[in-house]
Amino acid sequence: MNSSTSLVSHSLTGQSYGYSAAGLEDLGATEYTLVIIIVDESESTAHFKTEMEKCIQAAIESCKVSPRSDYLMVRLVAFNHDMREVHGFKQLIDCNIADYDNCLSPGGSTLLFESACNAINATADYGKDLADKDFDVNAIVFIITDGMDNESGQINGASVGQSLKDAMMAEDLESIMSVLIGVGVNGGVGTYLTSFQTDAGMSQYVELKDADEKTLAKLGGFISQSVSSQSSSLGTGGPSQTLNF
Repeated sequence: MNSSTSLVSHSLTGQSYGYSAAGLEDLGATEYTLVIIIVDESESTAHFKTEMEKCIQAAIESCKVSPRSDYLMVRLVAFNHDMREVHGFKQLIDCNIADYDNCLSPGGSTLLFESACNAINATADYGKDLADKDFDVNAIVFIITDGMDNESGQINGASVGQSLKDAMMAEDLESIMSVLIGVGVNGGVGTYLTSFQTDAGMSQYVELKDADEKTLAKLGGFISQSVSSQSSSLGTGGPSQTLNF
């Protein structure tokens, strides 16, 4: 994806995956909400690939007309048996809606827990860089999946929870919201994801029984509203309230 500013690569100590982010000298505001969306692109998501891409586009487009648009940075990650950064942290103004066409490539299995840890650890790491340069910063992480982890090895829900605890204990982020979203799930998968949210101490679990165009369009709106709420809370000393889907 093209951007008017180049992104700088960062490694994360002891981890297989790093991240990229805009250079601090390229930033135009004094405070930012970091928005991280990580999306499952395992084989089972193939039937709603286009609808999910439209969901992402709708969320980005809605954020662009938010009063807080100048204070948002977005990172998009996709995962199956591997993890890849569709794009790193960049200012919302540099996010082009058309770039999200065909941004997902379904196939393979599900590296859910390790991808979630990377999302949180990268957010904490970049948040520290921002805070060290006197930016005010908070964050919101969306983890979207339709199934169970089968690739992360020893990394589990508790590992994700530890990453969240470490991010908050560092005190570089004023607050971090974490939203787990189950798409097209029912029965055992829903129970599994509920347990994941509990084990990780995530802020919210949203379960969508369907993965159709109408439901995922609604999800796009929910994401943008949650982003706006969290961004508006920056400076209050705490996170926003969770919103009902």
